[in-house]
Amino acid sequence: MAEPRFKRLEYLYLTALGCIALSIIVSQILIQTSISDQQDDARVINVAGRQRMLSQKISKEALKIGQDAHVEQARLQLSNSLDLWKKSHEGLLYGDTTLGLSGANSPTIMKMFSAIEPRYQAIYQNAMALLQDTIPSLEKNILVILENEPYFLDGMDKIVFQYDKEARDKVYQLKRTEIYLFVISLLIIILELIFVFRPLARNVRTTVLELQDSEEASKKMASEMSKLYEELGKSYQDLEAVNVTPESPSVYATINHKGNFTYFSEKFMRLMEYEESSPPKSLQKLLSINGYKDDFINGLMNILKTKKSWSGEIRLITEPGDFCWIETFLIPVMPSNDIKLVARDITEFKEAKIRSRELNIERIEKSVKEHNYRSSLILEGQEEERKRLSRELHDGVGQMLSAMKLLLESIIVSSKHMQMRLEDAKSLMKGIIQEVRRVSFNLTPSSLDDFGLVAAITKFCDEINGVTKGNVEFINETRFINRLDSPVETNLYRIIQEGVNNAIKYAKASNIIVRFSHNINTLNIVIEDDGKGFDYERVERTGHFEKAGHGIFNMKERTSYIGGVFKIESTPGTGTKIFITLSLDK
Repeated sequence: MAEPRFKRLEYLYLTALGCIALSIIVSQILIQTSISDQQDDARVINVAGRQRMLSQKISKEALKIGQDAHVEQARLQLSNSLDLWKKSHEGLLYGDTTLGLSGANSPTIMKMFSAIEPRYQAIYQNAMALLQDTIPSLEKNILVILENEPYFLDGMDKIVFQYDKEARDKVYQLKRTEIYLFVISLLIIILELIFVFRPLARNVRTTVLELQDSEEASKKMASEMSKLYEELGKSYQDLEAVNVTPESPSVYATINHKGNFTYFSEKFMRLMEYEESSPPKSLQKLLSINGYKDDFINGLMNILKTKKSWSGEIRLITEPGDFCWIETFLIPVMPSNDIKLVARDITEFKEAKIRSRELNIERIEKSVKEHNYRSSLILEGQEEERKRLSRELHDGVGQMLSAMKLLLESIIVSSKHMQMRLEDAKSLMKGIIQEVRRVSFNLTPSSLDDFGLVAAITKFCDEINGVTKGNVEFINETRFINRLDSPVETNLYRIIQEGVNNAIKYAKASNIIVRFSHNINTLNIVIEDDGKGFDYERVERTGHFEKAGHGIFNMKERTSYIGGVFKIESTPGTGTKIFITLSLDK
């Protein structure tokens, strides 16, 4: 039912989006057309105003010809002015591409031009007569020009004012049209909020409530399975009784202070099946050719430079291409500054553990099959519901909100009051998008299954920093890289997620640090914040943390489920520290 509901809302949203897009396109067309028209109007007004100046110039040059002073020069100037005057007059009437005139005049302006046409013709014809070499009636021609000039100037003044009035009318009409389109866009957005986003929020709220109910059911199931977990623990202890015993650690190689190998043991050479000339020259090269990333290699070298030891399981590829696992201890030796690579081959041990687990899995499943089946269905249903809801929020709601934000940003208004309201709407939409992104990411850690716990926590901290004001930092002190069982990684991720979210939401922390450190036996996780803190002992005495649904209760339950140890320290005003210790010796 949820999928058709979201689809129906998506169709309504796309329809509304199309209407808004259409209104924006129409608005842009009108604005661009108006800008072009205003440029044409400005050019027309400029040419019309120049006609007044040219008519006065023609009169002055006609008088110069009548005074017999520099007649040839005056005639040349008169000819140039007369040509430009005629070209501009005809361009205003009929259009001229060279002058940028369209000739699209209103009936009122055409009527005004008709009124001054006799004056124009009289001035033009008599001015042309003055350009002749023999002028029988010079004074008469000048007199006619001077008599018609004031009437022509008055008429051109009226035409210029009419051009200006019509240009202002166009601007006013554009403003009215812009307001209409803005109101229509806002109306569509309001209808969209009522008929799309409000039902969408209702559906999301319903789905979240269903998810919460499912989670409560799983918590009840957890209490019923406590005895079965004990039996699982005993079964896992049986796995330790594997016949294969790992060899004792021994020195495999010596590394100088630059990271270069200076010695390889015969055991290491046989294990890797190296020829005499084939061993890698440096530790960095060995790790690099075996697929380890530069950030891990650089971090490991920095740890060794500080004279600290490092331990961990390293997977290597032998010369023929087979995989092998070695339990590695990198130990600085003073005062030579060399580093001893002490290790043992645990390939057979790890494979034996896997074989032993496979042999015992049938017996384990017989004892927990019914409860485990129901529990797994609930947990899988929760995770699937989280993923589905996350996809709907990210791909559906998130995309729609982002498109809405772009639409709001594309709306152009001239009113300051409208601009303030529009900026408020943009700010609100930005906050909604950030919240949707945060909720979507918190619902499902997509990178957990693909890349492991460290990568998922790194991405989680980056995402939280992108949508909140607090600073969340992840520090992997000992470069922990081991993959854990999928349930263990999922529960650790949820514990860290709960701790960070509590620090942001309730403790109002500004800085939060998630810290990983490990040795060969244990993984230590610390979640530290500088928030408000609380009196932990007093609240614990009240039994507040024993209530199902409380964040700390959930974290305790998840830690207990994966066999870890949970501890919390907090005092008012000094922040909170959460410690999770998990055994890796399994």
